[in-house]
Amino acid sequence: MTDPLYVTTDADGVEHTADGDIVWQLPSTGATTTARADHPLVLRDSGALLEVLDEAIFRAEPVGEVTQSGDGTVHATSARLVVKTGWETESATRLALFCADHVLGNARDVPLPDGTPLGKVVSDAQRVLDELESRPGEDLGYLGYLARLSALRRLHREHGELSDLALAAMVEDEKKDVEALDDPAYATVVPVIDAVLAAIEALRHHALPRSEMGREDRAEQREQHRSLEGRSELGIPTVMVTPFGSAMSGGGPKLLAHEPAWTSAREAARHARMAARDRGGQTGEMDERSWQASALASLLEPREGLHT
Repeated sequence: MTDPLYVTTDADGVEHTADGDIVWQLPSTGATTTARADHPLVLRDSGALLEVLDEAIFRAEPVGEVTQSGDGTVHATSARLVVKTGWETESATRLALFCADHVLGNARDVPLPDGTPLGKVVSDAQRVLDELESRPGEDLGYLGYLARLSALRRLHREHGELSDLALAAMVEDEKKDVEALDDPAYATVVPVIDAVLAAIEALRHHALPRSEMGREDRAEQREQHRSLEGRSELGIPTVMVTPFGSAMSGGGPKLLAHEPAWTSAREAARHARMAARDRGGQTGEMDERSWQASALASLLEPREGLHT
């Protein structure tokens, strides 16, 4: 039995690739999608899918001529989306937490700068995820802080310094915690820490009410467009308080952006593989990828009755 193949897209069924966007025919149409000239369609097994996680994932099957690859991909001249899988913010968060927990190992007792052990962070996040439906809003304050710490850490790495305008509204304690993670004492467990923090960002996206998430996104996009078009002066960043931590708006295009759950899941898996490579070399990384592929496949069971 061959492994299932998948295609990942945004909410509108558009796959974003380095060679340009591909607009897929949704399963409800029953139609196939044809490759563009010189750019075949790429269908992936669950292992290859780890690199390109997006908002939606569909089971897919090739139609016509195909070329097998040794990296978990199949190239096809045309293909059909069969069914939408159960992939959503909850399953993305579960994958991120699975990956983080799987590589904790001896780092389980390593504390973050505020003193909380990584193992407790992951177990608390798993409990919150399991209890969100029955106890919404409970225990989100602390994990919201960690989601903010994760976003600040990403900005720190991307921009190279903490003086960027997008970080201006950060409180001093948060700045110290971000900087503390660069301490040599953390050097051997940095990928594990980053996997845990990425999982917390995924949880934040899943837990935050859609109305609040939409308000944050619209505010940030509005400020970005106004600044980029030159229709407003760069303002001082302001912080919006939400049920799952703070988010920043204003201050130009470099804003404190939290990653969506599917991007955070991709990052958590990537950092977990880095941690496995540090511990076990290439074999350790390959074993970790295989484990992640199985975990992802278990989360991709089609949702009954969903064919759009």
